[in-house]
Amino acid sequence: MKQDDLFLNPMAAELTKYRIRARKKRRLTYDCMKAIVQGDIVVCKKKHRFMKVGRQIKEGFPLLAVLRGRSSSVCQRCKDYDEETTE
Repeated sequence: MKQDDLFLNPMAAELTKYRIRARKKRRLTYDCMKAIVQGDIVVCKKKHRFMKVGRQIKEGFPLLAVLRGRSSSVCQRCKDYDEETTE
C-alpha cells in the first residue's frame, strides 16, 4: 500500500473510525501537535522517544499505527502533550 492511499477514501474513513474509538480510551499520538510525520514514521518535535523494541528505544512510531489510533505509552504520560482534536 502506498502512503498516499492512506489519505483517500475508503481507507481514510476506516482509519478515522479507528481513531474515534481509540480516542474514547486514551490520548492519541495523532492528536498531539508535537507529533510530526517524517516519511513513514511519526516523531516528536520535543525529541521524546516513542517505542521500545527489545532493549532498543526507537524515536519514531509507524505512521500507519498512528493513523489507526495507536498511541505510545510515552504519549499517555507526556507533560508536553499538546492535544488538538481534528475530527
